[in-house]
Amino acid sequence: MTDQLLELKDLHVDYPVARGLMESLRRRPRQQVSAVDGVSLTLDKGEMVALVGESGCGKTTTAQAIVRMVEPTEGSIIFEGTDITHFSNRAMRPLRRRLQMIYQDPYESIDPRFRVRHTVEEPLLVHGFRKDRESRIN
Repeated sequence: MTDQLLELKDLHVDYPVARGLMESLRRRPRQQVSAVDGVSLTLDKGEMVALVGESGCGKTTTAQAIVRMVEPTEGSIIFEGTDITHFSNRAMRPLRRRLQMIYQDPYESIDPRFRVRHTVEEPLLVHGFRKDRESRIN
């Protein structure tokens, strides 16, 4: 049994650039912006990792690719020994109980319009913890 929790192998995420009317008519190839270009890392159980860098360097896109909110263009994502790179949304649902992003900007992760209780309770409801949510919140 391995203690490896997460492994990223040469992860790439590209976003297509919208073409204008003339580029479409001339059948010019679609351009792409590389948001994540070859990220590799290994994370063992009990370890933490922080992605740190300048604004726009791909931290959020890397995290979104790990939890499969965006589709990786290349590379692989291995969680607890299972390659989840091409898992469907349905297959990812049980894993999302255990995979989370914590944004560096509190305004991205905490909605000031909601009370803290609602913010903590919402993911519990989404993941089916209806009966014991009171004890988990308090």
